[in-house]
Amino acid sequence: MLAASACVREAEDFICPDVGVGDLVVTEIRGPQASPNSLPQWIEIANVSGDAVDLEGLHLDLQRPSGNGPLDLIVRYKRTLAADDYYVLGIVPDSMRDGGVDYGLADEYAGDLYEDGVLKLVACGEEIDKLVFDDLPDTGTWSLGLVPPVAEGNDTPDAWCVDATAPEGALTELGVPGTPGEANRPCG
Repeated sequence: MLAASACVREAEDFICPDVGVGDLVVTEIRGPQASPNSLPQWIEIANVSGDAVDLEGLHLDLQRPSGNGPLDLIVRYKRTLAADDYYVLGIVPDSMRDGGVDYGLADEYAGDLYEDGVLKLVACGEEIDKLVFDDLPDTGTWSLGLVPPVAEGNDTPDAWCVDATAPEGALTELGVPGTPGEANRPCG
């Protein structure tokens, strides 16, 4: 009898970005750093779809190469990524974004990014891009050297390189930042 009078709610909407395979591309990762360092760890993506994209509902599935330690990091707020632009998702609280970070993932995960791993961008249950990486640098970033970036291109290990370009002046004390939110330097 109690079950018949129980409160019934409508299911929440399933929110996911309107993107297809290859529309978003992983372009740069800044993992755990050696000192000096006061900049956050982060993952950069590029929007190569040709249209602006609302990233709310995007999943960043990260795991170790063995499949251990799976993490599901989710963009939980409306955030627009313009066409042909870059977006940085950092391991910082969203309320304390700095160092080029556009969205903070610390509410999802507050540990270090894996030095070796598999990173998948997933929208609406579909894999949009996948990157397998080994041995993130402890100085600088792991950087896709293709300009413009393309999803098929980031599958090739030779398209990636370490960007350990030191900043000029006082920024040197912060660490080696890479190019958060900007086109990467070409490899080679």
